[in-house]
Amino acid sequence: MATISIWRGYRHWNWDEENDYEVVTYEDARELGAVRFEDENGDIQYRIIRWDEGIVVFFVKREGHYCEAEIFEYSDLEAAAKDYAFVLRKAGVI
Repeated sequence: MATISIWRGYRHWNWDEENDYEVVTYEDARELGAVRFEDENGDIQYRIIRWDEGIVVFFVKREGHYCEAEIFEYSDLEAAAKDYAFVLRKAGVI
């Protein structure tokens, strides 16, 4: 398996703006699936990652030059499905 680094916090692609984010690294990880929802204002993306301690749901929301990301960790797919069943189905994970 690979090492996957993802970020959480707030980023602006206009580098004159302040950014506030950190990078989190998951070793022995692999991506199980991903899904993206788009509209005229931006998009929302989810990546589902399995690592040695469980499941990570990585949420990214983009609007123009602004982007935010959050990381949600679960012990297994069943626990993740309690909050994200729709996303996991759309990503083909369950």
